[in-house]
Amino acid sequence: MKLTCVATPGSGGDYHTPASHLLEVEGVRLLLDCPVDLSALAAFAPVPLGADCGDAGDLIRAVPYYWSPAAAAAAKAGGVDAVLVSSATGMLGLPFLTRLPSFANTKVYVTELAARIGKLMMGELMEMHSEFVRYYGLDTDGSPKWMQGEKLHKLLSSLQNIVIEDEGMDLAPLMPLYSAPNLEECMRKTQTVKYGEEVCFNGMLMLKASSSGLELGNCVWSIKGPRANFSSLNVMDENNENLGENAMVCDDSLLRADGVDEDEYVQCLSKNDDIAEEIERISFICSCISDAIKSGGSVLIPIGRLGVILLILEHISETLLSSNMKVPIFMISDAAEKIISFTNAVPEWLCKPRQEKLFSREEEALFGHVELLKEGRLFLFPHLYSKGLLVEGALHCILSRLEP
Repeated sequence: MKLTCVATPGSGGDYHTPASHLLEVEGVRLLLDCPVDLSALAAFAPVPLGADCGDAGDLIRAVPYYWSPAAAAAAKAGGVDAVLVSSATGMLGLPFLTRLPSFANTKVYVTELAARIGKLMMGELMEMHSEFVRYYGLDTDGSPKWMQGEKLHKLLSSLQNIVIEDEGMDLAPLMPLYSAPNLEECMRKTQTVKYGEEVCFNGMLMLKASSSGLELGNCVWSIKGPRANFSSLNVMDENNENLGENAMVCDDSLLRADGVDEDEYVQCLSKNDDIAEEIERISFICSCISDAIKSGGSVLIPIGRLGVILLILEHISETLLSSNMKVPIFMISDAAEKIISFTNAVPEWLCKPRQEKLFSREEEALFGHVELLKEGRLFLFPHLYSKGLLVEGALHCILSRLEP
């Protein structure tokens, strides 16, 4: 059994990036997650809103490229037999792989909910990318000119998880974005699984996904083989303290011999509803929101993780109620309504107290956002320029943008 880290996790910047690993077991090569590091977008100038382009400084004025070391590593390895996806963000780089001839027979396993949310996120990413293409046009002359000199160095400096070297820098992970047909082909190769369902792969390995983390559709994978077992448990230790909801961790303690019941390990994932560090950060954010509103300002919160959004909405609601402040909250995303509707769709994702509340006859909502919507304090809009948003907008508000 061999486990190789091909992409380290990153959450120190503006976007959370899951880790990715190659696992070789029983003669089978598995890729554990295939994310995209969207922090590279910080090196590109936004599409101008009008004729005046303004001063972009040292930002790159061009159609963005995307950084996916997991996809590059899997392609360099000559292909993989299967991909196990632990979260929606862990599948953003899959179309980079499934469009290659060497991945024609590769199977992709992912929970039903993560697949649906992942497709929505990839669709949003392509829509954003199309705005750059409409403005700058497609690159038809091979590698763009900015991929040399200072502009390239600027892009690499914006990435969270690489060490920049003057010579020998591998640019294979830097790729143009996939197309809509690539996305559809990727989804056709996807086999969805339910939580707790066992799937036999290659007549040799038994795969099972168990609920994990704050995010909808997230899972831990357990793999049983004739001679060894593997579990991708989310271990929050001193070496992995920034992993957040990421389930793929390179740790010797996860390579276990036969005879150990992985259910004992999985149970530890549901002992606590909230991650202490996440709650501490959210409490700090809510205190800053309260201070900004009291001083007559508005608040913009870019968020890419649905579980965090749900917690922030609950804490914001409590903060506003205790302070007797009536402030509208706007959530901006093409997929906002669809993703919010998924929160009650999979009971196995919920912690035990919320499961009991779901199956009881209590009228109280599972999440705070339900009451906010009913009371007309939370509004969902697809775009910043949505007509309804311009009508409802007020001088003082809380704006939450759900990003891919």
